[in-house]
Amino acid sequence: YTFAYSNPVAGEGHFIHTYMGDGNPLPSFEGEPKLVEMMDDMDAFAEMLWSSLNEDNKVSLFVRYIDIATGECKSRIINKNK
Repeated sequence: YTFAYSNPVAGEGHFIHTYMGDGNPLPSFEGEPKLVEMMDDMDAFAEMLWSSLNEDNKVSLFVRYIDIATGECKSRIINKNK
């Protein structure tokens, strides 16, 4: 699936994660990306997300900030096994 947001709002982001709760096997994420409040500091936001993930199940995290006015993108990738 792809998702397009024609009227992005400052301070709001959309979060797609791998799993939808607990289970055996873990159920895959489905549906619309989750709305999240953003921080001005991308590194602080990425660290907050990373530290919030279940330690036993986290593998990697990709965070991208896009400046709506300029289209400039900044990305961070955190991997459990560097």
